[in-house]
Amino acid sequence: MFIEKVRHEITLKAAFLIFFMTSLATIIRPLMIEQSVVLTYVGIFNSLALGCVFVYLKYAKPKSWHSLLFVSVGLIVLAPITFVSGGINSQFAYIFPIVPIFIALVSNAKYTWLTGFTIVILVVSLYSSIGFFPDLTNENVSQNKTASRALWMCIAVLMATKLGVEFNRIYSALGNKISEQAETDLLTGLNNRRSVMPFLQAAVDQTKSKNSKLSLMMIDLDHFKAVNDNHGHLAGDLCLKQVAQLIKQNVRHASDMAGRYGGEEFIVVIKDIDAKKATDIANNIRTTIEQTTICLNDRKELNVTVTIGICTLNGDQLTSIEHLIDSADQALYQGKKAGRNRVVEV
Repeated sequence: MFIEKVRHEITLKAAFLIFFMTSLATIIRPLMIEQSVVLTYVGIFNSLALGCVFVYLKYAKPKSWHSLLFVSVGLIVLAPITFVSGGINSQFAYIFPIVPIFIALVSNAKYTWLTGFTIVILVVSLYSSIGFFPDLTNENVSQNKTASRALWMCIAVLMATKLGVEFNRIYSALGNKISEQAETDLLTGLNNRRSVMPFLQAAVDQTKSKNSKLSLMMIDLDHFKAVNDNHGHLAGDLCLKQVAQLIKQNVRHASDMAGRYGGEEFIVVIKDIDAKKATDIANNIRTTIEQTTICLNDRKELNVTVTIGICTLNGDQLTSIEHLIDSADQALYQGKKAGRNRVVEV
């Protein structure tokens, strides 16, 4: 998610920059040098096309293919003006090596290589088309120099593609690591509250649309303060780690989520389940923790228990995630008040 947001922002900024530069060049270039009016009209058309793409990207819901749309439109508007302004000798041709690097920033290696080879084909076409299209710049360049430029342009594009692919590999690995760290509780390895809340909101929305059921558990370690007071905070951390793994092992499958809500409190979100099955899972979690001996660093062993509050609602009963959490919290409070080490359902 984090990487996708970054890629969308890069695409949006690049779209605006290209639109701005194209519009500026269309206005300023005729004032600086004498050129065919056709190039001015082409520049106006290109500015409008790129402006429409920028506006669409700005206000449309981000999609993974938006970067390819931007690059495709960019190449479509760039190719004609390059063909009629000198082909491979056109000043616009020097933009080509930048394109694979941009694709590498916002996409994957496959699309980067595809873009690179497409541009190489375009460069070869530009060289081969000399004499077939009018050169509106009227610049005379020798055949040898044109061939040399075409060769070095292909090499530059392929080098840029390779550089972009390597950068993409490192950038994606680091980005995924940062994203994982941002969404994971460092102590327990479970999802943290920051990542649980969006997941819960999406689960609520899905449950409403399907009119199915959604269950939420709030799990709290009993007398956890005594663990810290009697054995130290490092022992408390070990206890939390092991309890977290026991909770995770009892969650049904990947479509559900177990997370650390804060302190010694955990949260479990289970989709498409009725109240009885949800209560059975909660009881399995409770009994597993109760029957497991927690091992501490100093070779001491500890047995802990948990109290679980659980709320299961139909899609038409769900009003907000706050209401769902509050209901499960109320059930948890009732369990604590009734003596702990139990499952209470509302």
